[in-house]
Amino acid sequence: MEAMHTSGRRLASARRAKPFALFDSLLAAGHLLCCVGLAFILSNPADAQTTTGTGTVTGRVLSAISGQYLEGAEVSVEGSSLHTTAGRDGTFVLNDVPAGNAVIVATYPGVETKSQSVEVSPGNIALVNVTLGQEVIQLERLVVRGAKEGMVQAVALQKVAIQSKLVAAADQFGPVSEGNIGEYLKFLPGVSIDYNVNDARGISLRGLSTAFTIVGVDGTPMAGGSSVDDTRRFEFEQIAMNNVETTELFKTVTPDIPATSTGGFVNFITKSAFDHEDLQRFSYDVSLSVPSTNVGFGKEGGVWGHHTHWLVRPSAELNFSRKINAKLGVNLNYRLSEKYDDSPRTEFAYVNANDIFTGARINNYNIRSEEKLTHRQAFATKVDYKLGDATALMFSAQWNWYDLNFTQRGPSFVLNTNATRNSDGAFFTSASNGSITDGTLYRNKYGTTLHFNGNLTHTFGDGSVLSFTPYYSRADGNYRDTAKGFVSATATLALGATAPVQSFRLIQPMTLGRLPTIELYQGSTPVAMDVVRDLANYTLTGTATGTAIQSRPWTAIDLKDGARVDYTARGFEHAAVPVTLMVGAASDKTKRTINRPDYRYTLAATTGASLDALKDPLYTRDVALGFGSYEAPDPYLVYDLVKGTIPTLNLVDSRRFDEQNDAAYIRFDARLQPEFVLIGGLRYEKREVSAFGRTGSPVRARDSTAHVDFSSTYPSLSFKYTPRRNVVIRGGYSRTIGIPDYGDMLPTFTAASTSTASDGTISVPASNLQPFATNNYDLNFEYYMKNAGLITVNLYRKDVSDFIISRSMTATELSAIYAQYGLNAADFGTTASGTIRENGPKTSLQGIEVSYSQNLAFLPKPFNGLSVQANATYMDIDASDSDPLRANDALLAQNRGVSPKTANFVLGYRQGRVNVTSTTNWVSESVFGGFVNTGFVQGTGDNRLVLVRGQKATTDIKVEYAFSKQVSAYLLVRNVFNSPRKDYARGYLPQYRDIKLPWRYYEFGEPHLTFGLRGMF
Repeated sequence: MEAMHTSGRRLASARRAKPFALFDSLLAAGHLLCCVGLAFILSNPADAQTTTGTGTVTGRVLSAISGQYLEGAEVSVEGSSLHTTAGRDGTFVLNDVPAGNAVIVATYPGVETKSQSVEVSPGNIALVNVTLGQEVIQLERLVVRGAKEGMVQAVALQKVAIQSKLVAAADQFGPVSEGNIGEYLKFLPGVSIDYNVNDARGISLRGLSTAFTIVGVDGTPMAGGSSVDDTRRFEFEQIAMNNVETTELFKTVTPDIPATSTGGFVNFITKSAFDHEDLQRFSYDVSLSVPSTNVGFGKEGGVWGHHTHWLVRPSAELNFSRKINAKLGVNLNYRLSEKYDDSPRTEFAYVNANDIFTGARINNYNIRSEEKLTHRQAFATKVDYKLGDATALMFSAQWNWYDLNFTQRGPSFVLNTNATRNSDGAFFTSASNGSITDGTLYRNKYGTTLHFNGNLTHTFGDGSVLSFTPYYSRADGNYRDTAKGFVSATATLALGATAPVQSFRLIQPMTLGRLPTIELYQGSTPVAMDVVRDLANYTLTGTATGTAIQSRPWTAIDLKDGARVDYTARGFEHAAVPVTLMVGAASDKTKRTINRPDYRYTLAATTGASLDALKDPLYTRDVALGFGSYEAPDPYLVYDLVKGTIPTLNLVDSRRFDEQNDAAYIRFDARLQPEFVLIGGLRYEKREVSAFGRTGSPVRARDSTAHVDFSSTYPSLSFKYTPRRNVVIRGGYSRTIGIPDYGDMLPTFTAASTSTASDGTISVPASNLQPFATNNYDLNFEYYMKNAGLITVNLYRKDVSDFIISRSMTATELSAIYAQYGLNAADFGTTASGTIRENGPKTSLQGIEVSYSQNLAFLPKPFNGLSVQANATYMDIDASDSDPLRANDALLAQNRGVSPKTANFVLGYRQGRVNVTSTTNWVSESVFGGFVNTGFVQGTGDNRLVLVRGQKATTDIKVEYAFSKQVSAYLLVRNVFNSPRKDYARGYLPQYRDIKLPWRYYEFGEPHLTFGLRGMF
């Protein structure tokens, strides 16, 4: 493994000396030749051998209720060890069935086992189709698929899987708000969702960063714009789940899965016209939604531009599938989703002082409203074409587009560094120190994601399969303001003897969820709060380097393309030890570009009546959490004042990453005993990443480059043991690699705007920075009961070495960096700061996942319509290092955005035409974002604070009534109890963990109400 190259210079490797580079190349060539040679030998398998006096039985397994083919149904021959499972189109094949009358037994969770007789002739093929679920009363045919059917499908697919994985069906948890897949996955054990406000953004599997979870569609990686950020993580706001039939979560890695799936691999299986027996299907789901805190059937202003808009927003999902003939099928899907959100909050910042733990003082206190209007559209299609009995072609395409406008408004009470904290919990500022600001942040975020993938598969006479899978994916993420006619603007109300306010006081502000009492004074005379609410009392100014008038048109583009070839040889299944052998190769390319300029406008001071004329006339309601009415600048009107002038480019910030990954693998599935399967093999990957960046003020901007070049082999070995038909034990080991995130590998130099400024920063990777490696251990116990019942206990451990952490530079290190990169220290100001990204100490992450699900049909009426899904996850992480700060850096960096404890409870009820689903998701507190350096010294320890997201429980309820198969009406209430989100600043080292300072408090305009109609024709 080679180390990283920085600033065009190759650096020494800490893991493998350079003389071993030739050995690496030879090893890579050897692996590729072995795979290619093996594929060539197996590419002409012998015709299927049939034992004298035996034949073949084939057919399909079908649901009598839904007409859906039952993938995962288990099919066997009574009185023998012959056993198989039905494929996605319901088909099964049983070879070497003794001639004569055979009894075919089919089982599927939640329905009665069915036996069917068939006459088998030597050397011939007998056809038998099995329909399950006929004993269910006819009324069930009127009911649209819900949590019960989705749960049964997930249990069936999980049981028959060879490797350890979780399967989630599309209807398992009922309708999901906006179709956000993150809201759908959070109910699974071992899954933690990273939120931005109330948007599910990233997914973490088993405690590792969201950047190390790969997201794919039909096995092909999907591009992601990642909020214009320097990260690999896939963000779910970019796509909708309208074309997803099932979701596979691979928490353990086999050789056919990328070795970079350190956190895990999420694979979305798209819908197909051949998923069911119907010649044609059309399903629909149309709805209206609105926040319960702002229900109204009229229009309201202040949300989007110069116009009023409906707060009740429509959504629609349409799915059409058609079998053109027996060989050609098409599935089409369209989704429109609109949602209005109202998210008031409060925010704190603290004074850099030496009493932060014993008597924290507020630097500024913000009261914010946020209105957000989200618009999404998605179109997907999938074409399946059976070129012949043994050859199939699939093509899938999807287009996703989202567009959201969000506005943040509200006052900020700035106390600055000399604020006084009284014994009664009040905070006081004087005229010479503080100010009050009135700001509007108005931005448009939008992006398009395109994904195309295909598959050509040929099945040989002995069941061996050759498959070719190409793909192309493109995603862009954009922020715009001036392009839409507005800018971010901030006005200031300065304190002083001649100003409307001389000082102010905040009484008991540090209680989350409650606004403090705010008192204004002129001398000792109280001043009415109307002064703060009136925009005319503020002054709006803009300079070339100021923040009052600001524009940030940001863009990120992510391109992925590649292909893989897989060959599965089944010619060895008649050996003494039946073996299925898989070989394959893949080539993937990624290109990411990011551009984040910052422009500033110059504007003459505007105040009084002139500024009052710039207020938003449509924004007249309570700013947040009961503060009251508030006037704010209209960013469109502010932009009219400056749009004729030329803005000044204040900051340059651009990135480019080019990545190439080539891989080859060999995998074997050996059935050592009828009930014991061993899965193992090797994967080889060679990866190169080149990066370029330019950052800083235009006249002082600096270029930086980096290069990652490494290759290695990743072994894995796992097993599946089925001692009884209803018991499955799985376990295994795998080794994975975590390549540096984009933001870790590239040096950045943000020079100060002037030689006397203090805002210069430097962040560089260590000279010997390495990818981190993980050894993964898993042991899973699964117990399958009647009525689709399942109890699982999963134990796992991850031993991580060299996880990348960030620490502050010393003054000596900062001077060395200036010399190493040829930088002028004066360009970075008098108090420049720097960080180093380096490999941290070894850590071990261990956890347990427990889950239970079952349809409670055995209960007496009316309780026999109940179904339950429940799971809980507990995770712990340890680090050992002689330096406790490094150990803590590793722990917090590795678990950032991850809830170490989660629990879910899903209760479904079906009785006649009524279907009710209640979902509750609970997450423990978690670290998010970066560290906060308080800049003071106390004792001998580290005195930083870290940001913590408090625990949160969210309950959603959906009630549905089926008038017929064609029409069902439902009401979905999200966050029934209006659970807020509470963020804290907490002490960094263990001795300060009990100290929590309020940081942010959010509400989300909830409960959120959705009323809809859905059905199927």
